Amino acid sequence: MRVLPMHLICRLHLRMMCLHKHSYPLIFTYHSIASGFHVGLNIIHPDKFRKHVQYIANINRSTQKDKHISIAFDDGYESVYANAFPIMEEYSLKGIVFPISGYIGKTNDWDVTFGVNKTMHLTKSQLLTLSENGWEIGSHSHFHRSFKWMSNDGIKNDVVTSKRIIENITGKEVTSFCLPFGDYTRKAIEIIEEAGFINLFMQLPLLKKAVKFSKIQLQYCRSIYSTDSVKSLQNKYQNINSEHLKENFIHSFSTATVLVKEML
Repeated sequence: MRVLPMHLICRLHLRMMCLHKHSYPLIFTYHSIASGFHVGLNIIHPDKFRKHVQYIANINRSTQKDKHISIAFDDGYESVYANAFPIMEEYSLKGIVFPISGYIGKTNDWDVTFGVNKTMHLTKSQLLTLSENGWEIGSHSHFHRSFKWMSNDGIKNDVVTSKRIIENITGKEVTSFCLPFGDYTRKAIEIIEEAGFINLFMQLPLLKKAVKFSKIQLQYCRSIYSTDSVKSLQNKYQNINSEHLKENFIHSFSTATVLVKEML
């Protein structure tokens, strides 16, 4: 049997360490936590979510802070307040929610529901309650449009409007922004920076780029879907490549949602 030279063994070992090392804060991102009939992979039953929270709470109790898992919620659905919030309170966990300011207290026009269980977004009072209970309230834009399809002036108006509306609700500065559909241009990032945001949340890409900006800090998220078991979360925590590929494959279908939004 052929034995590899020691220098090659060391290089391979270092490469494997890099593949499984947490280079960024570990953030699990959910959307809606609801029961009943729903279309799509972004809606997780409360019973499954409870199992996820139990796993996350155990990790956070047994590891150092830099290995903790944070829980975020895109789009700001009302089910976050109704279902996720009480479950997380049982385990003393706080979350970060990214509402779309133009849809606060409204239903949206992009979820495919066939007229059944149309999804409502968080109200002003629900956002305030979450904020008062230690949750961070970020921004997920005002209109939930892809920034690749918008003019620079349109992006600026969207970002500034969203920040102002949410700050007026919570009475606190909004410093975190989550990109709609994960789409951006370099100019869009500059506009988000200039608006006063400090953290920029986006899905962890297949290839991490060494992107640096003057002020804003990139926060990469791992998407959680209805198909994800506790074992899936364990694999994401260990940065197993198959989970990363699955996330990006599912996320690729968001392009269809972008097209629906632009046609409406």
